[in-house]
Amino acid sequence: MKATTMTTYPLSEPATIYAAEPSGDATSEAVGQGTLEECVDIVADLSADEQKSVIIQMDDIDLKFGPEEISELLRFLREETPGLSNTEIAEVKSADL
Repeated sequence: MKATTMTTYPLSEPATIYAAEPSGDATSEAVGQGTLEECVDIVADLSADEQKSVIIQMDDIDLKFGPEEISELLRFLREETPGLSNTEIAEVKSADL
């Protein structure tokens, strides 16, 4: 079973989208780059299968969003009220219980 923890991070932080290996690790193949907000927008436009094959890696913060976390992140942002600050984002960390 997995637990989800939410923490805030700036949407304006630089990030890169990488193709994911079957193991879930990022490859060296960058498929998009920009702020975290721009990367989330790019991934949101991908098909469900394509979303499962990418990882968003923060450039300056030791944080990455794998396919499962990307799904949670997209859902969180869709459900968030319009008052969400443009400088905050949810970090979705899954921990095995």
